[in-house]
Amino acid sequence: MTEVSVASLAELVGGRLVGDGGRRIVGLCDLRQAAPDRIGFVRHPRYQQIAADTVAGALLATDEFETAASLIVVDDVDVAYAKVAMHFHPLPLAREHHVHPSAFVHPEAVLERPVEVGPNASVGRCKIGPGTAIKAGASVGDGAQLGSDCLIHANATVGHDCVLGDRVILQPNAVVGSDGFGYAREGATWHKVPQLGHVVCGDDVEVGSNSAVDRGTLGVTTIGARTKLDNLVHIAHNCTIGKDVVMAAGAMVAGSTSMGDRCVLAGQVGVSGHLKIASDCRFAGDTVVLRDVPEPGDYMGHPMMTKRQYLRLMRDQRRSVSD
Repeated sequence: MTEVSVASLAELVGGRLVGDGGRRIVGLCDLRQAAPDRIGFVRHPRYQQIAADTVAGALLATDEFETAASLIVVDDVDVAYAKVAMHFHPLPLAREHHVHPSAFVHPEAVLERPVEVGPNASVGRCKIGPGTAIKAGASVGDGAQLGSDCLIHANATVGHDCVLGDRVILQPNAVVGSDGFGYAREGATWHKVPQLGHVVCGDDVEVGSNSAVDRGTLGVTTIGARTKLDNLVHIAHNCTIGKDVVMAAGAMVAGSTSMGDRCVLAGQVGVSGHLKIASDCRFAGDTVVLRDVPEPGDYMGHPMMTKRQYLRLMRDQRRSVSD
């Protein structure tokens, strides 16, 4: 069990220590289920009374207040909490080189030690960087390249020829490099169009459970650095997704759409194909995007409109109903 002083945690998160920095902390806790060797957090002033009565040894907070716990005062509790949580619960990356006896590893695969390959995993003729862990039942195809400290969770798939940067995480059952939806119609018959491209994911990308990123039909599907895809997200073939983009559960982007940096897609946003989306666009849940979005801003509705237009429309509708 990891044990660390409150003072060390304050240094870790760049916070201001109030109280005893020598207390030893072994993990995190909810304020109502606290223990003297745990650290809790206070996101909002309304929880300060509960925090004042907690038996937790330390608290993360944005303001100083009366409590028996040691306080670590920070600008952003969520960010500080993430850093502390990761300290106590680091990712299960490869620390020692180990290939499970039930796993298949192609004899020409290049594994830069240490790499972990779990039970029943399959590793093709590919290259995998140091620190990367391929968990149980996961698959890495021929020609793939994985950077350092990647985490491929159980039953996730990296398709052939796909490229992952450093510290990429695929949650269970995620697929990077599935075939795009490509068919040619002849009469009543649909003929499959081979998908000959691949996927490139930048550093620090995360792909959620049961999400799919399709390979390009001929070229490449690109996911920019630090982009985070929630569960059940679909990125179609030949899309270009920028850096620092976040997409919540159920968001879908159709083929050949280009999206700029720092965009936010809430749950079940649908984006049509062959569009250009500017950087710094934010789309509310269930928004349907059917046209280019050349300007940054907040958008919502079906058909999509600016947030200001949408709220005005809702106000007018309420007035008409009341009349």
